[in-house]
Amino acid sequence: MNCTFIVNFVGTATAATIKQLAAITHENDGKWLISKVNFIDNQVAAVIKVEMPLDKASIVKEAFQSHPDLLVQIVDCEASANQEEAIYQVRLDANDRFGIVNEITHLLDGQGIGILDMDCQRVFLAGGGGVSSSLFSAMMAIRLPAEIQIEDVIKELEALSEDTRVMLES
Repeated sequence: MNCTFIVNFVGTATAATIKQLAAITHENDGKWLISKVNFIDNQVAAVIKVEMPLDKASIVKEAFQSHPDLLVQIVDCEASANQEEAIYQVRLDANDRFGIVNEITHLLDGQGIGILDMDCQRVFLAGGGGVSSSLFSAMMAIRLPAEIQIEDVIKELEALSEDTRVMLES
């Protein structure tokens, strides 16, 4: 029987620290389903979703918790309520404007669509004749309830403004 849990941690670490924790997970027949690890200098902040055999979970949890330079929190996950949900990667590009992230998240949240990851970038564009603007681009991983079609979500996102384009990434 497998279990799933999420490990959150912050502290002082290197890439070797992350590699060591991943190896311990793998050696105990576990896998990282989703991981977000961010470094600034030698400081790390991470969120990792782990799936593994229940009888070996305590070994991996202890490996994370016993690291002397990390503040660790572990939360057990419930079994997924709806296995029919689908996960999609989409890219949204539009002219940057105030409140665009709020518009996107409000539209998705209003339909019960989960945002698993959202990486936003703003790129300054200098044009001829002194005209300048910036482009907003977001890469998103979204989870759709079984009853919602990705094509409908794309159309609704593109309706946010006439310059919004959404591409389904493979």
